[in-house]
Amino acid sequence: MNHAIWSGAAIHVYGLAGNDGNSGLGADGDFANAKRTIHAAFTAGNATCAAYRVLVEPGEYAEAAFTRDGNDEPNQPVAVIGWGGPLRYRAGPFDVIWSDAGGTFTANESSVRRLFSSDLLMPEGLYTELREAADVASCAATVNTWVHEGVLLHVNIGSAPGARDIAVIQSFHGARFLTHDKDFYLENVHCEGGITWALNFDAVAARNIVGVNCGFRYSASSNPTALQDFARVRRTNGLVAFFDCDASGGAKDGWSFHEDGTPGMHVRCRAVPVGAMGSGRRFPAMVLPRMTGCGRSYWAAILVCRAMAPK
Repeated sequence: MNHAIWSGAAIHVYGLAGNDGNSGLGADGDFANAKRTIHAAFTAGNATCAAYRVLVEPGEYAEAAFTRDGNDEPNQPVAVIGWGGPLRYRAGPFDVIWSDAGGTFTANESSVRRLFSSDLLMPEGLYTELREAADVASCAATVNTWVHEGVLLHVNIGSAPGARDIAVIQSFHGARFLTHDKDFYLENVHCEGGITWALNFDAVAARNIVGVNCGFRYSASSNPTALQDFARVRRTNGLVAFFDCDASGGAKDGWSFHEDGTPGMHVRCRAVPVGAMGSGRRFPAMVLPRMTGCGRSYWAAILVCRAMAPK
């Protein structure tokens, strides 16, 4: 991992009180001049032409707040850290206003890809997915379904949904990094949705990618017939390590690591739920010995990366 990440600029993000017109700069944990969106922090960090880190106040970041729907990616070695707690990003709204339409409840939400009941959890702790109905009449007749009609989203969960009872996943990108080709560190980052996977590193690169205490769920392809993974790393020559992370939620596979003709990918996973590992050229996860003490901190992750990095 590039050490300059930890000594470079710290760009702060505070979704509730920040302003994208602010510099974002400050000592680690000083949110007085914080930006409002993560993508604005990427733009500011890129302007330094050096490695940097994005420190995000814990909370909720919705719709295009992460990369401005894939338009603003970092171009330097970078860390994205939920500072003192999880940042939750959803490719859609966290609060939805519902109106009684008689048989269904409706909301003005467009470009919907998947819907989940967030207050009804499956045994694995995942949201329960609602099925798409053929039409409004079918939705009204069948509990736990949804359908889109013009500008209106219809749902039927058997009762009036609260503002936060339904997770609406729309056609925004998740943690999408298709051009970034340098070292990347994530901690306390939890993404829901994404039309190019919930987490996706796609560029051919000689670099390291590390995630600590993160989650990537409920991705939703822009093409409903093209199922996809939740966290995918492709074409990277270097260390790819995830500690206490999760990638799950239906659709296709969870973790997927593809060399695609770029040899030298070294995959390490510790305390990571591993299901199907993707298709094509792929790598199984290797479980590491459990770390103790500050195992969730980025300093511990750095030490592990140093120890395991290819010589």
